[in-house]
Amino acid sequence: MYDQIQNPGPPLPPAPGHGQRRRRFVLLAGALTALAVFTGAAVYGVHWWTHRDERQVSSAVTEFAHAVDREDSATALGLMCAEEKQSAVESGASTTDHGLASRYERPVKTSDIKISGDLARARLTRPSQQPATLYLRKEGGTWKLCDPERQSPPQ
Repeated sequence: MYDQIQNPGPPLPPAPGHGQRRRRFVLLAGALTALAVFTGAAVYGVHWWTHRDERQVSSAVTEFAHAVDREDSATALGLMCAEEKQSAVESGASTTDHGLASRYERPVKTSDIKISGDLARARLTRPSQQPATLYLRKEGGTWKLCDPERQSPPQ
């Protein structure tokens, strides 16, 4: 009897279905994780794509305001639509003057960006200055400041 207690024989096989259940669980967990990662990436991509023009409009407005601060007419002209640029050059604006250093730039905040096709409107706010509404037109894939668009602003 002592021999039987010490050496009980070969180990018992695992319960039927235990390995299959574990494998299914691991596959299901992996599939759910992959789905969550894919969904997160898709949501991020859609958000990035739909707000891309808004970021470009905001950037153009900020860059233009800083060019005006620096009295950098060459950069400011480069940020204007063709007809606005032509009018400014005819009025005597320099196409080569790059103005002052960046330390002359003041803080800029853009908000209330509305885009309709190739037209946009943005609100520019600065400390101790009245807010201004700027109008833009997309020319050659780039947003340009374009005051004539004031006549047909985006809704």
